[in-house]
Amino acid sequence: MTAPFLSLAQIHNRLILTARWILRDHRPGPDGRCPVCRTADCPVAAAARDMLRVAREVHLWSTATQPAAPDRDEPQQAG
Repeated sequence: MTAPFLSLAQIHNRLILTARWILRDHRPGPDGRCPVCRTADCPVAAAARDMLRVAREVHLWSTATQPAAPDRDEPQQAG
């Protein structure tokens, strides 16, 4: 499926899976360098880590509205 037919949650999940896949491929070797980029501080892995950090902060499936504060003019029910 292509992006226009995916829900926001599906796009979110694909971004997370892609970032994990990138981190797995760009994991530093025993010498501390990325095996793909051959650098000590791999910018691709840094971008994937940033993506995962942002994905944890965003709650896409929390679409339900928060309960409104009770109106002070409305009498409260005893219960």
